[in-house]
Amino acid sequence: MSLPRAGAKVSSGLPGLDKLLEGGFPEGKVVLVLGEPGTGKSILVSQYLMWGLSERHETAIFIGMNESKDRHIAEMKGLAMDFQPFEKDGSFGYIDATDIRRIPEQARVGRIPVGGRELGLVNLVDTIQEAFEKYAPKRIAIDSISDLVFRFPEVEQRRPVILDLVEALQSTGATCLMTSEVTSTGPERTLQPEEYLAEGVIQLKTLQKGVRSIQVLKMRGSKIDTKPRPYVIGERGIDVLATEEIY
Repeated sequence: MSLPRAGAKVSSGLPGLDKLLEGGFPEGKVVLVLGEPGTGKSILVSQYLMWGLSERHETAIFIGMNESKDRHIAEMKGLAMDFQPFEKDGSFGYIDATDIRRIPEQARVGRIPVGGRELGLVNLVDTIQEAFEKYAPKRIAIDSISDLVFRFPEVEQRRPVILDLVEALQSTGATCLMTSEVTSTGPERTLQPEEYLAEGVIQLKTLQKGVRSIQVLKMRGSKIDTKPRPYVIGERGIDVLATEEIY
């Protein structure tokens, strides 16, 4: 495993977002993409992977916790992102982790009862490590962590779960994006534990009249544009309008 280079940046695959980030994501770190359903979180992280695959010939994995491989591949192909050729040549892997979120609150290992929530976390960390050993990816996306972490209703329970997950991702040396649903909205919203533990946070919103907004809330060690900027979802995915204002 090659170590991340101090101060190095990794392109997001979205020129407008790279402009807000002054070059891209910090190499080897974990960045959270936060937003309500339908804001395009899965699209953004898929564009991030596709750019690395097609433009840098990097290896990449997508860990899907919400939908099956076939559905995701088909949806992204409709946005001009065809992952199948990269899957065939071994540079891309789709890891179907949907079973993890279906583990009941009380599960069993053989005849021994165990906490289903904790077992889900252990299984996910094992999945990440196995996928890394197989593909040695430079880019990782996990979509979404919400169904796992929201099973821990108390912040005191949720924080160590997210910390374990972030540490597992960061230990790979890959630059990782993970998505999560926002639990509250508005200027006085409560920050979620994953926002504190990720290296960077990007929030997607749908405003009035269908206007979409992207905002870089934080990116440690980087000079960033923190203003909300408009973005659109078109035939080729997300286009961030980095020089335009939200009205």
